[in-house]
Amino acid sequence: MTKKRIDKFGKTFEYLKDPETREREMGQSLLTVDGAIFQGIPFEDMDWKNIVFKNCDFFGNYDIGPNTQNNVRYEDCRFSGILSFGKTHNVRFLRCAWVGAPVMFAEKGSTDTVFESCTFAGKSPNPNQQGGVGSHGDAEFIDCYAKWFSLVGDASLTLRKCECEGASIETDSEANSGDDFLSSKVVIQQSKLRGYFDMRATSLHSLSIQDTVIERFDISRSTVKQSVVIERVKGGYLNMYPQHADSLAVRNSQLYGNDNKIFSAYAGSFRTIEIDNVTFGGGTNYPPVVVAGGFSKISESRISHVSENIRIKNSRIPYLASDYLNTPFFQIVNCEIDDLDLSNGRVENLEIQGNLIRRGVNFSNTQVKQSRIQPLTKAQVKLDGSNIRLN
Repeated sequence: MTKKRIDKFGKTFEYLKDPETREREMGQSLLTVDGAIFQGIPFEDMDWKNIVFKNCDFFGNYDIGPNTQNNVRYEDCRFSGILSFGKTHNVRFLRCAWVGAPVMFAEKGSTDTVFESCTFAGKSPNPNQQGGVGSHGDAEFIDCYAKWFSLVGDASLTLRKCECEGASIETDSEANSGDDFLSSKVVIQQSKLRGYFDMRATSLHSLSIQDTVIERFDISRSTVKQSVVIERVKGGYLNMYPQHADSLAVRNSQLYGNDNKIFSAYAGSFRTIEIDNVTFGGGTNYPPVVVAGGFSKISESRISHVSENIRIKNSRIPYLASDYLNTPFFQIVNCEIDDLDLSNGRVENLEIQGNLIRRGVNFSNTQVKQSRIQPLTKAQVKLDGSNIRLN
């Protein structure tokens, strides 16, 4: 298809530049723009509504900057450069492509903005050379492919049936917007996150990942106001070391490790932790599953964080490292564990019941107030410096 510059489109060009004239002459009728090249001609501060752009190219820096877009659809379009979508409502991008390192966002307050069957192809794995597309309001990505790209949703962000490779998520932060910054609700469903998926140092309201394949996922240094929920996930390595989050739940999942790591959760960051029906790792040279921390390794007088309760149930864990815990309640029930490290902890109520523990348990230097511990042989247990008494 031969495309031509938008200024060669006569009345259509005039209507895009002057929406008031368009409304006087054609009312609220749908305007279709097919096969246009937008480059070198500014479109700024107008209100676009009831428009379909088909097979159009949007190139350039700061050329496109409508004030608002309402009921606008982009089909099979290409984008490159630094452009703005304006404040959007009911805006759809269908089978569109972003190549290189474009920067394009809908503005704060945008709602119902959807990218479907789109491609985001970055030019480098270097985060400083990657593009970013999304919304400073709500954004939804459905059946999209992103490689070396940042997907943005400051108020909410949904990835559904997407495939990402070396991609990342970005959200609003206090550094960007001050004290009233937005905390994004992030939902990832039925997707494939290949390579390293980066959510480090994000500020979230909540995070939910369901029915997704993950190779390496990282939320270290992030803050989450409410819950982190991971369900029916198959993957490699999850780094759950945020600065703060309310709760963590991992359920009905299989995590087999990546780069000699499987799962790391800083217990002191979460008010509650629940792990239920999860299979971790396998084989003989297995790395630890880490659910640990909260009691300082530097000094017994330093207690950095206290979690409310930690529950691990119905799971297969070759090596569970839960040392230096500081929690009122810690429970391990109905699990298969080869090696268990519960050393150097402060636990008010410790329950270990109904588990198959194949090798050793290290209770060294752990202090408890109450405990219910299943029968263990003396050869299995290390108790040096601990007040735990076995039944």
